[in-house]
Amino acid sequence: MKYSCEVVKDLLPLYHDEVCSPGSKALVEEHLGECPDCAALRERMQNNRYDDSLRKERDEVVGQHNKKVMRKSLLAGICFAAILAVPILVCLIVNLAVGHALDWFFIVLTSLLLFASLTVVPLVLERRRGLGTLASFTGSLLLLLLSCCIYTKGDWFFVAAIPVLFGLCVVFLPFVLYQLPLKGFASRHKGLLVMTTDTLLLAATVILSAVYGGYHQAPGYWGMTFWNTLIPLVFPWTLFLLIRYLKTNGLVKAGLCTLFSGAFLVLLNDAIQFVLDGTAVLTVLSANLAVWQDSTINANIYLLMLLTGALVGIPLVIGGMVKGQRRKK
Repeated sequence: MKYSCEVVKDLLPLYHDEVCSPGSKALVEEHLGECPDCAALRERMQNNRYDDSLRKERDEVVGQHNKKVMRKSLLAGICFAAILAVPILVCLIVNLAVGHALDWFFIVLTSLLLFASLTVVPLVLERRRGLGTLASFTGSLLLLLLSCCIYTKGDWFFVAAIPVLFGLCVVFLPFVLYQLPLKGFASRHKGLLVMTTDTLLLAATVILSAVYGGYHQAPGYWGMTFWNTLIPLVFPWTLFLLIRYLKTNGLVKAGLCTLFSGAFLVLLNDAIQFVLDGTAVLTVLSANLAVWQDSTINANIYLLMLLTGALVGIPLVIGGMVKGQRRKK
């Protein structure tokens, strides 16, 4: 062989892509006829090229199929929208003919928009269908509440809209933030954004409900409401902070969450009772597992909860610490 395999291997990519000079091409072909190893390498490169061709063809077929499905979905969405336009037009004519003004027509319109947000929108959107459907559903639902409020000459829109937003955020906001292309602080702390948003909406729900019901003028109402709302919020916030920001392994986190859950649930009613009437008692101290009567049953249950949390949580913490030490070694 006139040339070494190293030289030919350097030329093989150029030969494979058909961009080498005629002299280099002749050199490579002459060497391939004499060297079985380089010939096998050339064959593998050809197989890879065939695989690339198949992959490209597959992507083209899938792309064409997706476009075909999207055109059908768009056509179905347009048909749905056209069908929904019929009752809208009929109600518009009837409302003008009967009342000589538009009033209940907007309730019908927003109701059909709500229906369209769940049927038409998913069909016509090509990307982020879930986000688009959720956004259109939320907007049309709020418009429906507003239309009903205006039609009934009520003042309850915000006291209805804020709890609706609170419920939707509790369920769907984590999925929304997961799909949004956030950057910087927001990208690193999506869980914190969810918890903060839910807490603010809960506070707004409590405040609006109190103002709408007229309870805000009662003496001591705000202080009692503040503590009765804040104390239960300590539970989810503490669990979130332990799970998300504590720098340790999962076993230690699980153990600490179990210990905290047991202790918090045992002390919750006593803490709320202290806020309500200033009574400072620890119900669990009156537990007597040998006596199950009305005077001891709650305390006995609290004691069992506390013991269960300790029996489960402490081994998890110890196991997690041992596991952490082994990893360091």
